[in-house]
Amino acid sequence: MKKGFTPTPIKHKALFKCRQKRPVLDMVWGFTLIELLLYIAIISLVLVFVTGFFWNIVSGNIKENSYQEVQQNGRFVMTKITQEIKKAIGINSPASGSSANSLSLIMSDSNLNPTIFDVSGGKLRITQGVLAPIELTTDQVLVSNLQFTNLSYLNTPGTLRVEMTLKNLNPSGKNEYQASIDLKTSVSLLKGL
Repeated sequence: MKKGFTPTPIKHKALFKCRQKRPVLDMVWGFTLIELLLYIAIISLVLVFVTGFFWNIVSGNIKENSYQEVQQNGRFVMTKITQEIKKAIGINSPASGSSANSLSLIMSDSNLNPTIFDVSGGKLRITQGVLAPIELTTDQVLVSNLQFTNLSYLNTPGTLRVEMTLKNLNPSGKNEYQASIDLKTSVSLLKGL
């Protein structure tokens, strides 16, 4: 030992007493069972609401896409029928004052004679002359209640009323895939133009 250095004894009992004065619970970190159950319940509720919210968004998107598909097909079909009727020079069928589920038009171009609109397998088709039928609607849309009514008077170019229902194909029967529209228009032939 060095001169002038005197070791001081450590008071172990004093340190031990200080440690015993602190409560044991202050040193334990964690959750009680009630806190844990409360946190799980809160997180579960939040997840249920968030999942429901996102499901509504997805369901609404599906519904909107179904309706949009039906509308686009309807708009295309009505435009095509209107154009062909305006280009026609006469009506083969239906006869004046009657209705039919198909339309036959007399066209000025003999290669397109006759131009026929009809439904086969739920799809609207156009057949021009000897060419093969062309489907005008997509696979997701069914056409029903197709009705052509000849509203023509004698000595007039001819007027037709076109009516149909378009539905989104929904084999599963789910509500979000249901979409349907009823279309109706009247078109006159533009004979001589």
